[in-house]
Amino acid sequence: MRIRNLKVPNSRLVEGSYHTFEILKIIEPEPGNPQFVLKDPLGYKVLMHAIFYKNYGFSNGNKIVCRVDRVNCNGLMFLEPMHPIYKEGEVYFFEIIGKKTVTGFSGKSGFAFVVADALGNQWDIMVKPSFLDSFTIGDVIRCYLERIKKGKFFLRPVLPDNLAGGLTIGEYQHFVIQGEYFEKSNKNHYWVLLGQDGEHYPVNKKYYTHYGLKTGQNILCRATGFTLDGYYFLEPENPWYQIGLEYEFKALEINRLEYLNGTQEYVLVLDDPFNEPFKMFIDQEDVERVRNQKMVRCLLQNIKKSRLETKLISL
Repeated sequence: MRIRNLKVPNSRLVEGSYHTFEILKIIEPEPGNPQFVLKDPLGYKVLMHAIFYKNYGFSNGNKIVCRVDRVNCNGLMFLEPMHPIYKEGEVYFFEIIGKKTVTGFSGKSGFAFVVADALGNQWDIMVKPSFLDSFTIGDVIRCYLERIKKGKFFLRPVLPDNLAGGLTIGEYQHFVIQGEYFEKSNKNHYWVLLGQDGEHYPVNKKYYTHYGLKTGQNILCRATGFTLDGYYFLEPENPWYQIGLEYEFKALEINRLEYLNGTQEYVLVLDDPFNEPFKMFIDQEDVERVRNQKMVRCLLQNIKKSRLETKLISL
C-alpha cells in the first residue's frame, strides 16, 4: 500500500480544543469575502472568515479565544471564535421584538418570534402556533443557546413540553417521506420528511442517493445538529451499518499529512463498497502494521452525511 505525502497549510491543533489567537490583519482575497489572518499559539498563520463576526468588535492586534471546531481528514482546520457575551449550553433571556410567519424550506408556513441579542442581532425562534399569543412584543423569553456556528445562534425556547417544538439531538425518531422539492437558492434537491410532531424537515438528497429512499417510505432519522439555515440536520438510518458495531474494510492508501509546524499525522483511506471511499486518522505506530494489510477491522463510531467515521481496532 502506498503512502502519499500531503502538505497542510496550517499547524496541527486538536479538534475541540480552545486556543488564543492573535488577529494580524484582515484581507479580502476576493470581493465580499474578508478574512482574518490569525497567528495561532504555535506562531503560524491561519485564515478565518470575517463576515460572520462583524459584530464581535474584532480588530487588528486583538487576542481572541477560538475553538478548533473541525479538522478534516486533509488536515485543514476550521475555527469558531468565542462570542464576547454568550456561551453555548446556557439559558438566556431575549427580548421579543416581533412575530412573523416564516416560509419554510418547502414553501410551508411556520411561526416564529423575532428576538434581539445584546449586540443587536436578530434571530428567529420557531414556535407552535398555539404559543404565539402567550407573549407580546416587548416581553422577554427564556431560550437555551444550543449552538453558535459561524456567528449564528441556534436557540430553543424553554417552554412546557406541550408547547415547545423541536427534536432531541442524538435521538432516533420515525419520519415519513412526503415528497421532494428543489431549492433554487442553492440548487439542491431535498426530501421533505414529516415528523411525529407534525412538522416538516428537509434532508439533502445528494448525500443519500445510494440509500434507495422513496416517497411514502417510513424511515428512522437521528437529529445530529443544525444546518446554517437553522433547520435540524437529520441523518437517516444507514441500510448497511450500525453505529457501535465492528466491520472490515479494504485499505486503499495512507496519506501522510505534513503540517507547517513540522508535525505529521497519518490518514488511512478505506473502501466503503456502498459509498465513496472514506478516511480516518491512525497513530504512527499503526502505519507499518496497516500498510501490509489488505483488510482492516474498525469500530463504527458515527455516520455523518452517509460517510462513515471509524476507529481502527488493534491489530
